[in-house]
Amino acid sequence: MDDTTTQVSDKTAESESAEESELWSTEQMPSRRRANLRGDTRGYMLRRFLVVADVAALAFAFFLVQVYGGLNGGPARSLLLDLALLAVSAPVWIVVARAHNLYHVDTRHADHRTHDEVAPVLQLTTLWSWSVLLLALATGLPSFSLPALVLFWGLTLVLLLALRAAVRTWARRQSWYLQNAMVVGTAAESSSIAARILRHPEYGINVVACLELSGDGVGPNAGVEHAELVRRLGPVPLIRGDLDVATLVGEFDVDRVLLTPSVGSLGERADLVYELSRLAIHLDVVPGWGEVMGSRLELHEMEGMPLLTFPSVDLPRSSLLLKRMLDFAVAGCAIVVLSPVMAVCALAIKRDTNGPALFRQRRVGKAGRRFEMLKFRSMSEDAEARKEQIADRTLHRGATDNGIFKVAEDPRVTRVGRIMRRFSLDELPQLLNILRGDMSLVGPRPLPENEDERITGRHRRRVDLMPGLTGLWQVHGRSNISFEGMVDLDYLYVTNWSLWMDLKVLMRTGGAVARGQGAY
Repeated sequence: MDDTTTQVSDKTAESESAEESELWSTEQMPSRRRANLRGDTRGYMLRRFLVVADVAALAFAFFLVQVYGGLNGGPARSLLLDLALLAVSAPVWIVVARAHNLYHVDTRHADHRTHDEVAPVLQLTTLWSWSVLLLALATGLPSFSLPALVLFWGLTLVLLLALRAAVRTWARRQSWYLQNAMVVGTAAESSSIAARILRHPEYGINVVACLELSGDGVGPNAGVEHAELVRRLGPVPLIRGDLDVATLVGEFDVDRVLLTPSVGSLGERADLVYELSRLAIHLDVVPGWGEVMGSRLELHEMEGMPLLTFPSVDLPRSSLLLKRMLDFAVAGCAIVVLSPVMAVCALAIKRDTNGPALFRQRRVGKAGRRFEMLKFRSMSEDAEARKEQIADRTLHRGATDNGIFKVAEDPRVTRVGRIMRRFSLDELPQLLNILRGDMSLVGPRPLPENEDERITGRHRRRVDLMPGLTGLWQVHGRSNISFEGMVDLDYLYVTNWSLWMDLKVLMRTGGAVARGQGAY
């Protein structure tokens, strides 16, 4: 954001020339906007590449099974049958995948990743494979080899996910993947949303402006100090005044608009939604209560009135037992596999600096129980004594009193420690905490006692579950997220927990570690 905030008012607009103040109509919009009336460029291109990836995955799976001996074991007869089956199954797969929203979800969900569709792809490949077997038995076709069918199922699943991931990775580097976005709301809401988007360039969203409409009854800064507002918005301009959003959509060539709950009255919001929907842009409405509802909501209706029902947040014992079993199995295997890496880390620490290889700190766990958390030591032995010397360099304002103490270039970090922190290797000893039952693979981050004391009210629910080695905070930005943002994510995790959420967080952790974003 520029140091000055752009101000727009009716008086200024009236003083402009007729040509400058003329409102843009749909016909006057740039040619790219008119072309987008049939759909955005990202969705148009990506859908087609995903279809190609799916067909290629099916064909490659058929080819590998043919090398194995064909689905029915007879090479000559199997080749003709398998080719015919491929010719029929590929279009059927595309239709079924389209019905399961596997081609259009990228357009609507900016943060969609391939691991988010593991469940539907697994379901479809399983259903398709067994349907082929049942069809063969029912119609008297040559019998299929069960091992070959299982091989085809496994290859199809792996290849579909791998090629889809490759297509998305490649697409994010293309110019057509980028979407221009505009946020409409108060300064406080806009800065919060823009900061989240700016933390994730992989979303492919370019926030071109934040709009604060007049007449919403909210002060110009909405409780956000000017310096803090500038820090959050960065290079994104904030425009205030009595604005025509549809006009600015055309002027900024916007593909996506995000509306916050504070935008006008209910009638004004309805009119704005109707007006924007005619422009064929992507419209996201950020609901009120979003920080307490999360995504685990049941949508239904009562005489045409839509209702969002929040399910019970009490977790059954069976779910907690399943989570603990997953923790124990994965942590045990990880320790065996990663033990050479852990040994190298310990040896490197001892050779680099004096002092112990392990760092132990008292943390607050489930139900407020204290435990000793283990980490590889990444700082000098006098790190705690030097903390006050660099307090003014912390990433979060007021960290020593009400935030997270994090310094981007912390002089207390050792040479080996900097490498370990970059790849989160210093956290590996916490696998032992997981085996001991102090921690879980996924959960709210365990806090030191002085930071835990600052958390009150509904956010205390974070201690309802075991603290985690990773969690929503880690995969969404780590230290770049404020203390308040961290506890909000922790609350959403606890109140929306599911085993599938844990699996998704684990899959996203690898990407977060590879990017190293927020690893200080």
